[in-house]
Amino acid sequence: MEKVYGFTNENIGDFPKHFNFDNANVLTVLGSGDQYFVSLLNGAKDIEVFDINYIAWYHFILKYTALKVLSYEDFCQMFIIDNLDNLNIYNKITPYLPDEVRWFFDKLINLGRKISSIKIKNIIFDNAKMNNIPYLDAKTYYRLQSILQRTNLPIFYNCNLLDILKFTQKSYDIALFSNIYHYLSLSVEDYQEFLNKISCPEILALYTWILNREEKNKFINNGFEVYDIPGVLHQQDYIIKLHRKKQ
Repeated sequence: MEKVYGFTNENIGDFPKHFNFDNANVLTVLGSGDQYFVSLLNGAKDIEVFDINYIAWYHFILKYTALKVLSYEDFCQMFIIDNLDNLNIYNKITPYLPDEVRWFFDKLINLGRKISSIKIKNIIFDNAKMNNIPYLDAKTYYRLQSILQRTNLPIFYNCNLLDILKFTQKSYDIALFSNIYHYLSLSVEDYQEFLNKISCPEILALYTWILNREEKNKFINNGFEVYDIPGVLHQQDYIIKLHRKKQ
């Protein structure tokens, strides 16, 4: 079973400074789901998600549903303090879960497994450093909940980034690809060539906290923009963006 991330360790709160989500069509890696939620909070009109890990989709639906129906206190208790392993709160969510997702988590529990067994262990940041998650502020949480209550689950593509064009040929306003580039074994030139095939003028090509001068110059020399932003785990993170004129 592929493990999932509970929350992002990216400074997603800084994304609206670099991307205009208002009324935007967004394509984003799913991961923890937090790129989806920050896009929604900042006015995205339509968001589609993709991930090679199908368990990430089950976790997302659990989290999406929890945000939709739980109080702020119950959400924090289950997803942060109890690390998913609060069956009393889980039972408040289950009536609203799709049958397939409820079956999956119920099966885990019936097998004597903790729900947290789906998560990547040894999370490299503690709760005190989770101020990068906008909806963990109570006021923002309820604003997100209000939006979600008027929203349906997004379209999900179960694929990796290099196969995304086999699943969708749509045009998007923004694409968020996190740190996937680090796992692709592509040169910067080959990566740019691939990204140019995606119909999207604003692409977060890479989010990273490791970028030496040579790599930075290589991205810049190939038409990418590099922005320093406040880090979550480190003093400084980087957004590497591909910006093109909208067709």
